[in-house]
Amino acid sequence: MNTKLKLTIAFVLLFLTGVITGVMGTRIVFRNMLANVLESPFILERIEANLSDLSLSPEQDQKIAQIITASTEESQKLREEFQPRFWTMLRETRRQIDSELTSEQRSQFRRAVRDDLPLLQKVIERNEAEVQ
Repeated sequence: MNTKLKLTIAFVLLFLTGVITGVMGTRIVFRNMLANVLESPFILERIEANLSDLSLSPEQDQKIAQIITASTEESQKLREEFQPRFWTMLRETRRQIDSELTSEQRSQFRRAVRDDLPLLQKVIERNEAEVQ
């Protein structure tokens, strides 16, 4: 009986470990994928995908391709101009907030940002690593 109970407990613990590992792994992968999507120009890709379902004439297809190409180039220029300014502003805001907090408040604030805004935190960390 004692051996049977130990085997049952071991099996349940093994099962729970697998479930927890699977859930946490899925969350990590999903958050990483979502952070990558938030940084990419996915709107134009979706527009282009929706247009592929239409029966476009060759002339329409060519003109729309030119429009999408021009829009993609313009959005890329805008992103290249905007993102550095945005990240600088965000880093400066965090620095100013950190300077007003005590050490304990600062670590509590960072935990709250990490827990409440995990995608933003992931993108911020990636950007800060690129700057350094």
